[in-house]
Amino acid sequence: MRFYCPRCWRDFAKDLPRCPYCGLDIQEFWESQDYVEKLIIALQHPEPETPIRAAWLLGQLKDLRAVQPLIDLVKKTKDVYIARAAVHALGEIGTPEACEFLATLVHHHAKMVRDEVRQILTRRGHTCPSSDQERSSHERQD
Repeated sequence: MRFYCPRCWRDFAKDLPRCPYCGLDIQEFWESQDYVEKLIIALQHPEPETPIRAAWLLGQLKDLRAVQPLIDLVKKTKDVYIARAAVHALGEIGTPEACEFLATLVHHHAKMVRDEVRQILTRRGHTCPSSDQERSSHERQD
C-alpha cells in the first residue's frame, strides 16, 4: 500500500503524520476538509483510478463547488478516461456553467469524450439542453 501527500502528491510506504517531502501536517490537513473538498483534491491524484472515482462521486453528489475543478480537470488531463469521467460528472451536476462548457466539447479530439458529451446534451429530461434545443428555445423567444 502507498500513501500520498495531498499537497505535493509524493508517495511513501507508510502512513505518516507529516509529509517528509513538503512538510504538510497531513492529519491536520485532512481534518480541515469536508468530504466534497477531499473529493475535489482527489481529482489531482496521480493514480488515474482515483480521479475517475472522485469525479463519479462528485457527479452523484451534485455539489456546485465541483463544477470549476471538474472543468479544469477536463482542460488539463491527457487521460481520456479521466476526461470522460469529469464530463459525465459535469452532466450530472448540470449547472448552466457546466452545460456551457460541455457544449464546447462537441468537437473534442477524443471520440470517447465527444460521445459522452453528445449523450449528455441529447438526454431527454436532462438539465443540459442540446444545441438544437437551445436554438429552438431562443428562436421562440425572439
